Amino acid sequence: MTPVPPGLRTWLAAGLCAVEVCASLLTLVGPVAAGRWLAVGTVAVLVLAALLAAVRARATRWWLPTLVGLAVVGFSLLAAYASPPGRFQALPSAGSLARLGDTIRTGLDYANASRPPVEATRPLELVIVGGALLILLIVDLTALGLLAPAVSGLIPLGLWLPGIALGRPASGWAFALAGGAYLLLLGLTAAPQPGARTPRVRADGARRARVAAVGATTVLLAAAVLAPVARSAPGWSTVAFPQLGSAATGSLQLAQDLNLRESLGARSSEVVLTYRADPVTVGPLRLFTLRDFNGENWSRDDRARVITADGALLWPARDLADRPTDEANPTASRLTVRIAGLREDRLPVPVMPRTVDASGRWSYDAERDEVTRQPATEPGLVYSMTVKVLNLSAASLRRIRGGYPADLDRYLAVPQTSRTARVAAVAAQVTAGASGPYEQALALQSYLRNAQDFTYATNVPAARTDDAVWDFLGSRTGYCVQFATAMTVMARMVGIPARLGVGYLPGTLDQTGAHVVTGRDSHAWPELYFPGAGWVRFEPTPAVQSGAPPPWADPSGADASKAAPAEGRSAGAGGVPATAATPAPKAAAAVPGQGMDPGLRVGLGAAGAVLALAATGWFILRRRSARAGDVSPEAAWGRLRARLRSAGITWTDARTPRQVETFIAAEMERCNGAPMRAEAQVALHELALAVQAARYAPSPAPWQPGQLDRDVDLVVRESTGRRESSGRPAALADRAG
Repeated sequence: MTPVPPGLRTWLAAGLCAVEVCASLLTLVGPVAAGRWLAVGTVAVLVLAALLAAVRARATRWWLPTLVGLAVVGFSLLAAYASPPGRFQALPSAGSLARLGDTIRTGLDYANASRPPVEATRPLELVIVGGALLILLIVDLTALGLLAPAVSGLIPLGLWLPGIALGRPASGWAFALAGGAYLLLLGLTAAPQPGARTPRVRADGARRARVAAVGATTVLLAAAVLAPVARSAPGWSTVAFPQLGSAATGSLQLAQDLNLRESLGARSSEVVLTYRADPVTVGPLRLFTLRDFNGENWSRDDRARVITADGALLWPARDLADRPTDEANPTASRLTVRIAGLREDRLPVPVMPRTVDASGRWSYDAERDEVTRQPATEPGLVYSMTVKVLNLSAASLRRIRGGYPADLDRYLAVPQTSRTARVAAVAAQVTAGASGPYEQALALQSYLRNAQDFTYATNVPAARTDDAVWDFLGSRTGYCVQFATAMTVMARMVGIPARLGVGYLPGTLDQTGAHVVTGRDSHAWPELYFPGAGWVRFEPTPAVQSGAPPPWADPSGADASKAAPAEGRSAGAGGVPATAATPAPKAAAAVPGQGMDPGLRVGLGAAGAVLALAATGWFILRRRSARAGDVSPEAAWGRLRARLRSAGITWTDARTPRQVETFIAAEMERCNGAPMRAEAQVALHELALAVQAARYAPSPAPWQPGQLDRDVDLVVRESTGRRESSGRPAALADRAG
């Protein structure tokens, strides 16, 4: 087998490492919706691989390409993702580092709380692209720097873990490309090295290359044939983690007296309900609405309900026949809901107009937009709804200028506290540039969703005043109840009727296409009243918990004429405290990591990754050190030849080892302006004698473990250290041929 030249070998190996990482990126298409992140990540990986190959082809230190790559990646990410808003900043600053840290934290929190497949926000794109580049750096360092290509194949698995943990099937092409690139990398490193002159060494290298090629072909063919069989076998992607705790089935209720001072405890992971939506997702499911707030607590109002049984379209405040002309026809979606762990006297229903077909006695409260049922829901209850998914128009909402009905005065009431005027001043400042209720609502939502200013956390700081909203605006820390309450109160302060909706986010799609809603999907959101449109949902809770806002409330999205009819996929749940139904269940065990500060989670994760990387590096170095004695004279000679090539010292195979020794010494003396140092001359002489004995002696003497590697390093250091100190050019050539 013809040896691969060292320069070409470096570029081929770097390319195979890049193919491994790019193919592994494809496995994230299951957990993350395909989009811009995939193209950005692929291009970034390929560019970084080319940079590493170029540096490694010239470098004489195994760690130098990694150091250069880290610097380039760091500066590139700072410029691309941490520049000030509205402009590009090539040179990083302290502000850039802070913005990058905030963006990474936001992306990690979003990934941790999201329900797949999630839309890739810019922070999540940073996490994916940055992670892929970091993985490539480690793969390159392990395979080409530390000369452990077999171990390097485990590193890209970091990109496979999200799909594996979530049970999302990966592309067969991704597996074929990643596995094929890895096996070809093993074959490339097993191929004969330049300078391997003896038949024994050449035969051993050729044998290993053949074994690697046959193994690669066998594994790929077996995967192609057996993968479909394995996927159809029982148990594939059905392994579930045990559910801790002993909450009784049919025991979950949402609290109706929400307190802004309370931290959000561990929420049950028990399934509340499942449903199927055909053809589109309909957004969150509301259980009830709240009107009265006293500065600290939300409570149910005690007015008499106006309840009427009605099988027609609900949400009578919205006349579908009188919708604006720039809105498309509503999209009809059929929902079939099956109750699991929920025990409520209300049916979860979408916020859009719908009909309800349910057993038992049920009635409709038009003002609260609640569907009440007697008896309460129980496990196994199935009911269906036909939902009119509205294509709400941002343009039509923007044209609305008021004219609210008189019976909405209570939805403009704000609590009188010692800080009411200050909260009103903040609301006025945030909406100062807005023209009309819609622009005011959008300004309030954008203000609260800004991850640079507000932090989602389940632990609420201690009270400082008698106004919980003012305390939240000061601490800028809370969960969905605090965010939704702040927007509701401030909307009322600028003259927009508002209320609080409480229910569940859409949940997670399982493998059968059903949405699974658990106690962790509990959520609260504000609803603002617009004449002619009725109560319209907004989403001030940060995207790390609530996902994308509704299309009509997305300031970065297109006009409503371009908005999708469905409200999009759910991300994580904002969290609403649950109360125990009768009989009261035992407390469910906390979900590991839940309630932990996001920064602490990130820190622990980073510390674990560093420890794992350090352990891997230690293992590789120990392995490399232990095997140093196995380096043959031919392998050491080939390594010396490859490393001196970057200094311009090359020779042909026609020269004997002793002739090469004389040639190297003469070239170094000519370049450095002085003879080689004594220890380097001895090392070069020992190498030449060892190669000469291995090639021509009947019984060559054994070499000391590690000695040949040390000799190579001494000679190479002579070609670099003396050149750098003398300032002479490094370009040398084998003029004698």
